[in-house]
Amino acid sequence: MNNNSSYGGLHVEARILVEEHQTPLLCFYLDKESNEMKLIADSESQRKVKESEQFEKLEFMLKCTLNEKKKLTFYDDCTLDQCNQQDPILLPLVCYDRLPTEILKAVFEFLGPEDLKTLLLVSKTWKSVADNPLLWTGFGLPRKCRNSKELFQEFFEGSLSLKLQYLELGQFDFKFDDHYFERFMALSLSCIKITTDIDLSNVSNELLATLVNNCKVCSISDDRSQNKFGAHLEVILKKMSMETKIKSLQLEHMKLTSIPPDVLSEACKNLTSISFDYVEISSDQIKAIFKSLKMDANVLIKIDESDGINTFDIERLDSIFDRLTGFSFYGEPLDGQLRRWMDILDNSCKLKNLELLEVDVRQIPPQLLARVMTKVERLNLSFSEGASPQQLKEVFKRIVKSDSKVKHIELDSMNLRLISPELFAEAVNKLESFYYGSCKVSESQVLEMFRIMSLGTNLKKLGTYYGDKEYEETSLETMGMDKMEHIELVEPEILAKAVNNLESLQLDLGASFEDKSRLTLTQLLAIVKQLNSKT
Repeated sequence: MNNNSSYGGLHVEARILVEEHQTPLLCFYLDKESNEMKLIADSESQRKVKESEQFEKLEFMLKCTLNEKKKLTFYDDCTLDQCNQQDPILLPLVCYDRLPTEILKAVFEFLGPEDLKTLLLVSKTWKSVADNPLLWTGFGLPRKCRNSKELFQEFFEGSLSLKLQYLELGQFDFKFDDHYFERFMALSLSCIKITTDIDLSNVSNELLATLVNNCKVCSISDDRSQNKFGAHLEVILKKMSMETKIKSLQLEHMKLTSIPPDVLSEACKNLTSISFDYVEISSDQIKAIFKSLKMDANVLIKIDESDGINTFDIERLDSIFDRLTGFSFYGEPLDGQLRRWMDILDNSCKLKNLELLEVDVRQIPPQLLARVMTKVERLNLSFSEGASPQQLKEVFKRIVKSDSKVKHIELDSMNLRLISPELFAEAVNKLESFYYGSCKVSESQVLEMFRIMSLGTNLKKLGTYYGDKEYEETSLETMGMDKMEHIELVEPEILAKAVNNLESLQLDLGASFEDKSRLTLTQLLAIVKQLNSKT
């Protein structure tokens, strides 16, 4: 509507409804057959609107101002072009092509590939914005293309295939050869992931190496006992040493001992991020890699010693520990090894992520353990023997201090009841995420945690998990907050305010028979009701 007309009053009354009565989800229109004003809104907004005097004012304006009513244009029986010809003044209100491309791009960033495909067909303007490669980050091969050769070929005959940025070579129902890989060579991939499910026996090493080295991110997962990709990997690494776009490399469950140290050294010299996940590698290879690797490179090493098979020279870690940005260890270190690691990290620590699973820390001094644990951003702990009360208290005391860097904690199989409710609650609410599995917590700890959370918190996520844990947060098998022990004892209003201060909330509500929800109906209603206001 033209703001210069008497209909400008509509804008004033509508603004009152939105700003003062907190009814943001509104749509008014005048039905041309019944001459009645229609309202589209959520149930809460409908109630508020019908109780306010602005509703009657709006209805009066729409019904009684006949001359202005005739200026309203209905779009159900005509195209936008026809409407715009009848009343060109309305063009800015209906032609979204007139929006700045920066605004369209900001809106399109919320959409996934399936919706972006539709936007490409709307108009030339929208197509020019939706074509931006940054919007298609993570766009991968559709699942149907893995099921048949025909669907695979059909997809690559269309222009949409050129937008592929992420390629996962895993389980396919047909066998690859060089012909299929030539299709991939025409793409501008940013990330490639190769898993042990793929059969590359008919693909030339040179073609695979060229494809991989044209990507910025590469992840290869193998089975050490089979070593399927050993020959492929050596060619890939040799090509990396000459010309590559790879900046981030992840090798998982691979046997690297057959690759010459100098090849590994040259291949890794320009990387900004490297991850060795449960690989078999020699001491000489480690030394060669770290000799050429950039000092500011992100380095993640995962070691599993639980099966007694020594695949990584952990004594060599002493010389490189201060350069790691991520470290995961599962099992028991050699005698005195854990203490040496703690001393190294206490003096010089670049770690952002630390994971210690099934490790006995009882011989580590409480204050030393606390200092190291709070120097990292993400902490994942599961001790083979329970930590002492003093160790747990020192860690949680350190968390509440201003110099603590830890933001995300995942704990498993610990007796947290040893910590006072006040200290426990204050520490948890200092974090950004807190997950625990099979940990013992007291009723008073849970009540105090939610009380503080209801007043204000740094927490964005809170919950528990089950099953095997992986290093990455996204791989946690999380359970809803409604499964937390003692949560049913929290006052409904306190609980509602607390969870509405979080950024993310997961409620399973009895999704499985074995894990019934602990929430009471009163608590659930209070949480849902709170969602209608500031959350």
